[in-house]
Amino acid sequence: MKRVLILIFLLLSIIGIYLLFQNDEEKVKIGFVGALTGKYSVLGNAMINGVFLAFEEENYKIANKKIEIILKDDKQDESLNKKIINEFIKQDVKIVIGNVTSSMSKISMSIINKHKDMFMISAASDSNEFSGKDDQFFRVHVANNAQRFDSFTNYILENGYKNVYGIYDPFNATYTLDYLVNFEKSFILNGGDKFLKYAKTNDNPEKLIKDIKEKNPDIIVMCANSVDAARVIQYIRLKGLDIQFALAEWARTPSFLENTGKTSEGTIFNIDYDEESTNPRYLDFVKRYKKKYNQNPSMYAAKAYELSKIIIDSLKRGKVSDMKKNVLEKRTFEGLQDNIIFDEYGDVIREFYNFRVKDGKYLKVK
Repeated sequence: MKRVLILIFLLLSIIGIYLLFQNDEEKVKIGFVGALTGKYSVLGNAMINGVFLAFEEENYKIANKKIEIILKDDKQDESLNKKIINEFIKQDVKIVIGNVTSSMSKISMSIINKHKDMFMISAASDSNEFSGKDDQFFRVHVANNAQRFDSFTNYILENGYKNVYGIYDPFNATYTLDYLVNFEKSFILNGGDKFLKYAKTNDNPEKLIKDIKEKNPDIIVMCANSVDAARVIQYIRLKGLDIQFALAEWARTPSFLENTGKTSEGTIFNIDYDEESTNPRYLDFVKRYKKKYNQNPSMYAAKAYELSKIIIDSLKRGKVSDMKKNVLEKRTFEGLQDNIIFDEYGDVIREFYNFRVKDGKYLKVK
């Protein structure tokens, strides 16, 4: 009898261990790393909303594998970001969504690129520094190459703006300074002149105003988050300067309009996202997003949803450790408003539109 009990115990132990390993094998861990607190959190939290909506549609199960989303706040801190990525590696996370800023994505990639079975994809990091590299980093946001700005710079030149003053956020310079540099290249190629100055959002406000008055620009091109962009515009308007503004898509959020009020009237944006799109996929997404979150989706929520659908599609077609291969085998995916086509380096080309702020709304212009 005692021998029978021992055999039963051993059998149950073996079954328990087998089931434990089976459960591990049947789970796919996806890490999200980005700003969930602080001034960049408006982007990070919107992205999470898009990610959750996409995976909820699959009931967090793909090809008989359970999906676990692990959220981490990088707090825009390099050391913390490195720690998070190394924790993901220890936890056997093969797919990483992130980061919110190009500066943090650069940190993440420095580690992830050493692991060929990992895959990182971003909804926001668009520094041209990442372009044309055979690595583990993909994105659904267009890179800041000079050609990407052609429709923007041509529009500005056609409207008579020639003397440009640039302002960028120094705390995400991998993206923001890169944005101004490539904007300027496009501006010059299309018949414009070199920028009058590259200033920073954290420059002394009085010195900034004095410098702008001395250089007397036609237009200020600024690449900054919605909070800093709103602050700079409000201060310049407060000092009585009625200068045209052109802003990077990073600032184009609902909160920007709320924070600036009438001071942002006439501000120009150039972006690969149109809230008035009539694509049925997009309209269905907006309907479901509003039902779940009781608000309209931002561009970053939409793009996070799109990259999540790409992950889902690729997981259905291949192994977790082959995500890069799975994506490149298909290349073309349905986006919410247009097709998303990856090149061999994981970069995309998408159509851009010009917008102006009018009566507190983003209105599309030709």
